[in-house]
Amino acid sequence: LDFGNGYYNDHHFHYGYHLYAAAVLARFRPSWAKKHREQIMLLVRDVANPSNQDKYFPQFRHMDFYAGHSWAGGIFRSFANGRNQESTSEAVNCWYAITLLGDALEDEQLKTVGMTLLASEVHGAQTYWQLVRNQTGYDPIFETNGVTGILWSNLAQFQTWFGLYEWAVNGIQMLPFTPISEYLLRPDWIRQQIDSFGKACEKSPICTGDGWSPLVCMALSIADQEKGLTCAQHLPKKEFSDQTAEGNGNSWTNTLHFIESRPATL
Repeated sequence: LDFGNGYYNDHHFHYGYHLYAAAVLARFRPSWAKKHREQIMLLVRDVANPSNQDKYFPQFRHMDFYAGHSWAGGIFRSFANGRNQESTSEAVNCWYAITLLGDALEDEQLKTVGMTLLASEVHGAQTYWQLVRNQTGYDPIFETNGVTGILWSNLAQFQTWFGLYEWAVNGIQMLPFTPISEYLLRPDWIRQQIDSFGKACEKSPICTGDGWSPLVCMALSIADQEKGLTCAQHLPKKEFSDQTAEGNGNSWTNTLHFIESRPATL
């Protein structure tokens, strides 16, 4: 599945993972980054080009600075409800990756672009997707969901593009778990959502079978580090199989690293 890559859909979601990997390689293997810098920057220019002089890529393909967050579609499509975005956490991952890349390459302009996009996306996510009850501008009935699954230009939905599952709506706003998750995922929102997220996942063979359960444990560790660790220790290792949808992108090592690096108490 390419999720509409050919018409510039979800580029910031998907290219963010490649750029994160490139940033890590650039940090530890500078010679690799020097050799492949042009190719790396093609991905950056596609999703976060700051120049209006670039003949090949538009400025900031996904970011809407007026709205304060990204849209998944990189070009106009005639959906009845306008543009939309589902996974704010994957958008954050992309801008974080660009920030890290700029730092690794000692490119202050690139780092500043990444930090600017990152700050805007986090604020947008915490305003329109992470719905701490009695603190939003949403209708009280919708606010009780605690999370937006897909935000459109004129519509908010409690669902994902791949189903109406409660665990999916929560999990898609959290993955992937990296150091920037500490900045994105507010403890008060996690405390509010974690019970319903965990119970919904536990009841769903799809959630457990596709490797989403570790996300519950990692989220739980933000609210209670010890409980998060206990949760992870009881997970079957098949949850991290590269044959599962989420396990293919999250390892046992990454899960433990994130949990163990949480403060013991908040």
